[in-house]
Amino acid sequence: MTKIPMLSDAPAAERAREAQDLRDIQGVREFGQAPGLEVARTPPRRIAAAAIALICVAVTSISSYIFTNPEMPRLDPVVEFPWFIPMGPAFGLIWFVLTISAIASFYLILRSSPDNKYRRLAIATFVAGLAIHTVWAWLLFARRLPTPSLVAVVLFVAIVIVAIWIAAYVDKRASLLLAPYLAWSVFALLATIHIATGAAL
Repeated sequence: MTKIPMLSDAPAAERAREAQDLRDIQGVREFGQAPGLEVARTPPRRIAAAAIALICVAVTSISSYIFTNPEMPRLDPVVEFPWFIPMGPAFGLIWFVLTISAIASFYLILRSSPDNKYRRLAIATFVAGLAIHTVWAWLLFARRLPTPSLVAVVLFVAIVIVAIWIAAYVDKRASLLLAPYLAWSVFALLATIHIATGAAL
């Protein structure tokens, strides 16, 4: 009797299908272990992280410095600064420390492991703090809008506190490096209250 190939080769065909399934699974595993995907799960290189941190913080620092420094010309130079705002080299030194500590903190956050579930949130809150800092300085010293600037600086203080708290879960050094920024945010709050209300503190 003539054998029907489809029936006689059924075990062989089944083995072939199983072998193909194994090859497909192996291919998926190899794809998941591809070097390109591993790179995507690693933090940016040191130079890239340093450049990102420097650019982000420097843009905010320079723009806010222009508005905040009592000796810098602004759109509206007539601002009644409180007595406790430092002048001259002291202001520049304080700003330098704030900028360097913020850059170092952001660098450590960027270089942290992408597997840390708090990393993205830490980056987001850090950037939000930089943004609201610039908005506060612009509202108060350029636009002379005391009430909106007071709201902005309260939000600024809150964001910095949250950023410090979240950064502690990513890298404790980054959290500690934000301590000067917290001190500055509280200082900015007091200065804004003084300017907005005209009260002598």
